[in-house]
Amino acid sequence: MLEKVPPFTQQKLHHWKLLERFREILRPHLPRDAEAAAPQNQLTQEAYFSLFLFRMLNPVITSMRGLCAATSFVKMKGVVPQPVAPSSFSEAQHLFCPEILSRVVRDLAAQARGQTQFGDPQVQAAVKALTIVDGSLLRAVNRMAWTPQDSRRCAVRLHLHFSVFDLAPVDWSITPGKVSEVREWKKMIQPDGFYVIDRLYCQDLLYLKKLQKDGVNFVVRLRDNLIRTVREPARSLTPEDVKAGVLCDQMEELGRGGGGPLLRVVHIQAGGRKFLLATTRTDLPAHMIGLIYRYRWQIELFFKWIKTMLPCRHWLAESPAGVSIQIYSILIAALLLMLARGRRPTKREMEALQFYWTGFISEEELAAALSAQKRK
Repeated sequence: MLEKVPPFTQQKLHHWKLLERFREILRPHLPRDAEAAAPQNQLTQEAYFSLFLFRMLNPVITSMRGLCAATSFVKMKGVVPQPVAPSSFSEAQHLFCPEILSRVVRDLAAQARGQTQFGDPQVQAAVKALTIVDGSLLRAVNRMAWTPQDSRRCAVRLHLHFSVFDLAPVDWSITPGKVSEVREWKKMIQPDGFYVIDRLYCQDLLYLKKLQKDGVNFVVRLRDNLIRTVREPARSLTPEDVKAGVLCDQMEELGRGGGGPLLRVVHIQAGGRKFLLATTRTDLPAHMIGLIYRYRWQIELFFKWIKTMLPCRHWLAESPAGVSIQIYSILIAALLLMLARGRRPTKREMEALQFYWTGFISEEELAAALSAQKRK
């Protein structure tokens, strides 16, 4: 369960100066030649990355040209010291390395560990770390020819490993839409990991067997038509298992003709649907296996939040590097907000923050709005 968030006070408003916090974390990662700039306007890496983050936190700006036009306003000198031409901004995506921002995301994700404690205490006691694996598509425009999803559409895919207990990203990759989620998962697997994965990842049974042999734990939902052979008598169910909707708990061999992985398969009925969950963990109660799989929806909520609360529907840069910079900026904005609030801000809180960032309300009014949301 989520820990209780401490009361919000006006003294904590310095945490909401997210651009300053971002720059403090960014500067150590900038190379020594960080003064290298886009020639026309001397646009530095720090200023360029700051413009992306500024746009993530200010939905009034909906285009690259609108962002560049805003740099001529006096108040924008706190973001970038001088006006930026669209040509200079566009050129910068080919000059600056997005991996710098990837390292910033990792720093913020490390800071997020332990800030938000989510999950049942029994699960936390039994599992050191629990990682959800999934991917999400971000629609691209057809002129971004490097991002094919199929013959008719283009998309960018964010492959994400997400910590259940911290509710924060732990690893990621950005690819064209057609790239396999399973292939990217295989690249990022950690030897001591415990992964929660959906039906897409159960197709390569020999690889699941290899993971089991290597000591990598997982809970994976099986397809209903997967061939399974019972190898041991069903386990007895506890009252907690029955209450959680567990129908059966037994060891089964997956695949046709033998040779597949021998896994514990827990049959669960919930919400009028049946789920087949296979796991390497034979020591956990059956109802806990169902609870662990249910946590998979936390990554879906995170994807929904960053897509609806942060403006990521329009690309300011369309090259592979430019797209990566924008996606990393989205993750950075999300993590900064979570660190400042101790959890994901609600819709009303995001609206109050956006009013504050656009200068419509004062710090006192922001503090009052956030405190009011806390009481609700």
